[in-house]
Amino acid sequence: MRHGQLDLIDKEELNHYIHAKKDVQTLTEDEVKNVCFEVKDLYEDVLKEFEIKL
Repeated sequence: MRHGQLDLIDKEELNHYIHAKKDVQTLTEDEVKNVCFEVKDLYEDVLKEFEIKL
């Protein structure tokens, strides 16, 4: 990453991403699939709430 781009990154968000990535790397393949389905379901609910069509 270029030094100039570092100012564009929210440091707190980056730390959350790093911790989440570490957590996901400890999951089994089935656990990752379950998380993906959960996120998909939650995302669909948000789309419905705002009446956004894909």
